Amino acid sequence: MKKLFISLLILIEALYCQSQTFPGVQQFQLANKLKVFVIPFREIPATEITLYVNCGKKNEIPGQQSYSEIVANCLSLGCEKFDRVQLQDEFFKLGTDITASSNENYTTVSARFLNENLEKGLDLFSSVIMNPLFPDEELKQYISRIVDFNNLNKMDIGSLASVFSNLSVYGLNNPLGRYFYKDQLIKVTPAVLKEFYSFNYTPGNARLVICGKTDLVSAKALAEKYFGSWNAPYGEVNGVNFSIDPIKKIEIGFINRNGATQAALQWNKLGPQPMTKDADVFRIANNVFSMILFKEIREEGGKTYGIRSSYDPGSGSSVFSITTQVRSEEVNNTMVLFDQTLKDFYDKGINQEQFNKAIKSIEKSITGMDNPSSWTRFFNPVVYPNPDTRKNIINQLKLVSLEDVNKIIKKYYSPDSYKLIIAGNEDEVAPLIPQWNSIKKYTATDISGL
Repeated sequence: MKKLFISLLILIEALYCQSQTFPGVQQFQLANKLKVFVIPFREIPATEITLYVNCGKKNEIPGQQSYSEIVANCLSLGCEKFDRVQLQDEFFKLGTDITASSNENYTTVSARFLNENLEKGLDLFSSVIMNPLFPDEELKQYISRIVDFNNLNKMDIGSLASVFSNLSVYGLNNPLGRYFYKDQLIKVTPAVLKEFYSFNYTPGNARLVICGKTDLVSAKALAEKYFGSWNAPYGEVNGVNFSIDPIKKIEIGFINRNGATQAALQWNKLGPQPMTKDADVFRIANNVFSMILFKEIREEGGKTYGIRSSYDPGSGSSVFSITTQVRSEEVNNTMVLFDQTLKDFYDKGINQEQFNKAIKSIEKSITGMDNPSSWTRFFNPVVYPNPDTRKNIINQLKLVSLEDVNKIIKKYYSPDSYKLIIAGNEDEVAPLIPQWNSIKKYTATDISGL
């Protein structure tokens, strides 16, 4: 009931104020090197607590595939004060729960508490972060589920295309190119995961965000009380750098899924390095490119129900991908239409009307944020260490010209280089693709193991 109440409070507040002016984010650092960011959020009597840990798939050495995901999940399996059931009960009493997830670049752990329960909530939250349990039996059950979920023979075609796109683009020497390793995973012990946790979950490698009706003095006192005792044998920030080989030509790969009536296609290209000026301008170009793809391939071509181009600087990768699913008989026609659309975009660029529409769309996505979760993600301190750079984003957009965007298109949207992965039924797709014999055929053995 309290959980519903918190959600209703935020909804009501949003109705009164459709957009939030940029809050004055404040920050400080505890003696143990934990950096804390305070984001004031209007007058609702609730506070969202999020811990960002600079740990994700990028930190998994060979043989550690899925460790970051498993450790994040273990945070909800109990802590020194409470086992899993007791912990769930304690959060339930407060009308909330704790969520944890890990991606390529970082891990997030978050919970939202009514202000009247904030101290008790932080006591629970900090215990989960600093003293997690890795219960053997529940760990085995969870690993069994993810082994089954990641079975390539059961995976849907969209996920298959994504997995083998990563292999194609990054390769096995890059943690982002490796897939989960079943034979190693089923042997994982709590001690092994505890070691991974201890190395990566440290104050110096984490960022705490407090978003709600709070002030700097109160936030400092709470952070010190509940996180000041957090110490770790490793205290430095993770430094992970890896290179991506250039994509110099068109390469096509295929992974078979027997019985599939559709095929998933994922084109992968190299965009700008995240957190660069090019990346800001590229976002505008990619916004327009997605709209053009939808118009040409969905609306006019009638090949699919949806297609989009995605670029996420927060992933730490410069790769951008175009994804869609089509009927098996339309695979080659879609490939031809995509090539023509990409070439036209590269040759012609965009016009002023398209530019203005993209700017307005991006501005709306920023000014329309109306809840603590949105603002916390927007100021993500792992991806954007300096909050001032985020506050100035709209002004930075206004400095971008149409000419700037068209130069970016010439730089990153060349029609003669990409890596395409197709996942579908080989019996149906192969006869329709003229260049079939030159396509690289992938199998599960290409991505298994170290």
